[in-house]
Amino acid sequence: MNNSDFDGYAYGELGYPEMHQHLLPLLQPGQSALDIGFGTGHMCSPVAFAGLKIVGLDRNLTWLNHAVEAFAEAGLGEQLTVVCADALEYMQENKTKFHLVVMSDFLMFQIKTSGKTLIRLAYEALLPTGLIWITTLSTGDDFYSRMVAYQDPIDSDTFMSYHCGGSGPVCFYHPLEIETYLQSMGAKVIFHTETENTAGGMVNIILAQKPE
Repeated sequence: MNNSDFDGYAYGELGYPEMHQHLLPLLQPGQSALDIGFGTGHMCSPVAFAGLKIVGLDRNLTWLNHAVEAFAEAGLGEQLTVVCADALEYMQENKTKFHLVVMSDFLMFQIKTSGKTLIRLAYEALLPTGLIWITTLSTGDDFYSRMVAYQDPIDSDTFMSYHCGGSGPVCFYHPLEIETYLQSMGAKVIFHTETENTAGGMVNIILAQKPE
């Protein structure tokens, strides 16, 4: 039982339960991880507690600065390197290979054309036997049905979402869509499910591995 906390959250509240059950037991201290769409680091913090060194990639500098402070307060500061950049631009230039690539609740904010490219680049960034962990909004969510009923897509299964902070794309993935795409590149799917998250949304969760 890990009694650590991160930014006011107990260890067991961090990330997804499925991450604790299926991903963390496969990790080894000292391995490297890239989190694309790192945000404030909450979703990836269990990976840091597992002893991995993390590169947190996000274009929001305010969130990254908060993450740096939170990681330091949790005693994880030496394990974190942050990069403020556009995800697609960074990944197109990236040459570094990682034991793990994480994309948690990030692809939903990318049009699907870009999202599929990011999935491919993330998979290519894995070392042999490396793991990729993805969670993203599912077409099984009621929000998708409302979008289909009232909006024309701006890309495949991608719609414009309007909110108090402005607007931006919201993208949905069909169950098994990402798994099938990863398998087409040679990945072995270790775990997948469609489930409800703590906010009441339906998400797809995928854990896959690159062969040796």
